[in-house]
Amino acid sequence: MALNKYAAIRYRIIDQCIRSRSKPYPSKENLRQACEEALYGSSSGGNISLSTIEKDIWALKNESALGYAPILFNRLEGGYYYSDPEFSINLPLTQEDVELIRLALHTLSHFRNSQIFKDLENAINKIQDRITLADQLTEPNLGQAIQFESTTVSSGQEHLPCLLDAIRQFHTVEFDYTPYTDGRPRHYIYHPYLLKENKNLWYVVGKDTALDKIRTLGLDRISGLKVADEFFRMDPEFDPERFFKHSFGIGTYSGVPEMIELLADPVQAGYILANPLHSSQHADKEPDGSYRIRIEVIASDELKMQILGYGHRVEVLKPEWLRDVIRESLGKAWEVYLK
Repeated sequence: MALNKYAAIRYRIIDQCIRSRSKPYPSKENLRQACEEALYGSSSGGNISLSTIEKDIWALKNESALGYAPILFNRLEGGYYYSDPEFSINLPLTQEDVELIRLALHTLSHFRNSQIFKDLENAINKIQDRITLADQLTEPNLGQAIQFESTTVSSGQEHLPCLLDAIRQFHTVEFDYTPYTDGRPRHYIYHPYLLKENKNLWYVVGKDTALDKIRTLGLDRISGLKVADEFFRMDPEFDPERFFKHSFGIGTYSGVPEMIELLADPVQAGYILANPLHSSQHADKEPDGSYRIRIEVIASDELKMQILGYGHRVEVLKPEWLRDVIRESLGKAWEVYLK
């Protein structure tokens, strides 16, 4: 039995409606409206007729590929139901479905070394086996068509499962944390709120109980992680989107966000326009082809390093203090190369 995309969608919608516990015994018109809404965005249209729904119900009841759906009509309720309440149709995968799933599996395979995805590995393998056998289709070599950036397993990923469980169950954690600045370990009693990935490194965002302050800590610098018996309540003032709204990169710093204005030459501007520095970015083209780039952020060390990485192609225009910092850093770099 060959299925077209629209018929497959209608079959799934009809199946969902008949199995619905909140709105049991859908009528033929209910089914038509649900399919109309799903396919055309409005239940009041006339793109799908009642005769089409009748043919769909006949196909569901009589086609082996759809599992001979046990659809009955309840005259008292005026609608359809399954004589077997546990029944659900099992539509065969189309070639398009198979290719999309293969692409998704190919993408996921690049994260298999990441600890947080270990629990998914068996499920991914099962899907891969089913897809390989589906309709005896030959799997294309996706590696020749799509190539991803290689990801390495970063230090600290072994803490992900433990921290994720602590976040879900609102458990306090304890650990030692060694910052790069002075190399001295510090002991933390910590309420974990959120795991965040940035540039293939993982961070935990939560409350440092000693300072009663939200802090972002790199998992690669954590050791001796233990889950305590104590539970915690998340700070109702904590809003992840607002917390990171004016941050650049993973860092969150105290202070007031500033309007940073940069002048990028035509070449570098193309890259910055294609891959914006920040969600607040605005750009205006100059007569010579360069661009004025404006972002509203709290100027962090990560931002300074990003600007320095552009070298002579990006100039800081405002604020003046940041312009001075970048000029001084470039001067020191010049002195290194003069030696």
